[in-house]
Amino acid sequence: MEPKPLHTKLKNAVRIDRALKFVWQASPLYTVLSGFVVLALGFLPLVSLYLIKLIIDSVTDLNFSHNTSILDSSFSKPLFYIGLACGVGLLTAFFNFLTDYIKKAQSLVVADHMFSVLHEKAVETDLAYYESPEYRDTLFRAQREGPYRPTSIVNGLFSASQSGASFVAVFGLLFLFNPVLSIVMVAAAVPGIFLRLKYSEKIYTWQEKRTEDERRAYYFHWMLTSDVHAKEFRLFNLGRHFIDRFKAIRELLKKEKLYFEKRRALGDFIAQSCSTLAVFGSFAFIAFRTAQGVITMGDMVMYFQGFQKGLGFLKTFLESGAQMYEDNLFLTHLYDFLKIRPQIPEPEIPSQVPETIKTGIEFKNVEFFYQNNIKNVLNCVNFSIIPGEIVALVGENGSGKSTIVKLLTRLYDPQKGCIFLDGRNIKNFKADEFRKKISVVFQDHIRYQLSAKENIYLGDIDKKDNMERIKQAAQQTDVDKKLEGFPLGYDTLLGRWFKGGEELSTGQWQMMAISRAFFRDAEIVVLDEPSSALDPRTETAVFSKLKKLMKGRSALIISHRYSTVRMADKILVLDKGQIIEQGSHEELIKKNGKYSNLYKSQAKGYI
Repeated sequence: MEPKPLHTKLKNAVRIDRALKFVWQASPLYTVLSGFVVLALGFLPLVSLYLIKLIIDSVTDLNFSHNTSILDSSFSKPLFYIGLACGVGLLTAFFNFLTDYIKKAQSLVVADHMFSVLHEKAVETDLAYYESPEYRDTLFRAQREGPYRPTSIVNGLFSASQSGASFVAVFGLLFLFNPVLSIVMVAAAVPGIFLRLKYSEKIYTWQEKRTEDERRAYYFHWMLTSDVHAKEFRLFNLGRHFIDRFKAIRELLKKEKLYFEKRRALGDFIAQSCSTLAVFGSFAFIAFRTAQGVITMGDMVMYFQGFQKGLGFLKTFLESGAQMYEDNLFLTHLYDFLKIRPQIPEPEIPSQVPETIKTGIEFKNVEFFYQNNIKNVLNCVNFSIIPGEIVALVGENGSGKSTIVKLLTRLYDPQKGCIFLDGRNIKNFKADEFRKKISVVFQDHIRYQLSAKENIYLGDIDKKDNMERIKQAAQQTDVDKKLEGFPLGYDTLLGRWFKGGEELSTGQWQMMAISRAFFRDAEIVVLDEPSSALDPRTETAVFSKLKKLMKGRSALIISHRYSTVRMADKILVLDKGQIIEQGSHEELIKKNGKYSNLYKSQAKGYI
């Protein structure tokens, strides 16, 4: 994934409509309501300013003595204006309350929507992308910026719209009094915004440059806090080593970011100084015009407060705009992520996956290499698995066994050659429909920190309510005895991540993974090192049932244990990406080739 040039991303950042689209998709009702409330709050300050002028002027015109009552009829006019001002204040307070609620509600809805967008895209992204550091950088940035940037844009919209409406009203008021004042007000706010935009672009460029360092620091943080590394960290006393490595990266990032913050703060100081000079310069002019008798005392207060407030409104409007520009600039990371296209394409007119497999799976002249690696992992691989047949795949580490599983399950497509199901290229099927025919237990199977029954029915969530079938799958691996021994039985939470969880041994977790595979009504079962964590007695018990369990199904077994492999109907021997031998256990022993040597080498370990 090639990074886009900065000028392209800056151009895209102006397109704030894309971010607003996310906001509208997530909460159209809140968006409409916020628009109405924002307009009301935008013009209420002008009404308030004008009422203050009327109050001051009406009070100035009165000639009260110390004994005059507040209920005197001559004071009714100021009292009326004060009442109106109070009403405007209460109305403003109500709209502020409404704004605060809508803003928070909309922010929550938008954040949840963005998590859904991220999750939907992540689960449809091909496995191949996870081998690319550039993709991992893109994903990291999308995860970091995606959920909260649109929410920030929501808040910016509220602020910019309200401030913009208020500024327009105040600008018109000042322009009618003296056009120069309105121009000075605008000029005083502009320098700070230019500095803000420049800072946003610099920090964006810096973050893009330092993404991999941030990701590495997060990796160290994850290692220090997860249970995956807990045993080795304590055994080899690695904690301090990785704490220091984490600190070193964070120290570098902090130093560089503080440099930008220092420059930004200096720019803010200069901009604020310009604003202060503009405010008091305008005050001097307004006071002078009042002393000349051109305007009243109420006008003086109204225009000065108007200038002050107008400058504040303009700064808020421009700062909100700059913030939205920055948010949208950083959202280009999310857009980059969302633009990723699958490398496993769906056929335009998909073929129907056969209801029952008749002739089986066939690999024909299959060649494959991984991204950023021009050397083939598989070279001209040819083999077949017919219905009801158990095929074992053996070979030394790195020979390409797991790659065959990934190609069979269409997590990857071969660069050359084809894979057929009942004589039809599997590329002609919809990937999801084809994968329903296959059930897999990977060597690095997942330990779901969920209930026991969930750990099984995740093999086929469409049948999650079939408790009888769940128990049957557990019985097939003999893990049912362990589960039924728990107080809550199949409702027992497994693992120690959450309260009340029960831990299983490594072998029992593997048996749960095998049960999950058997729960799926698939005609092809793939077991990648299925017995690596099982003791010999349990392994024998599980695989003695294999022939019975495989009735009507095909199986591909990858294993280094030849006690398991010899049960297969056919054994494929893989060496450096090529199948060099195939046949039954007895046939291959008689050939006295690679398989025979591997088998005898392992057998010596038991003598």
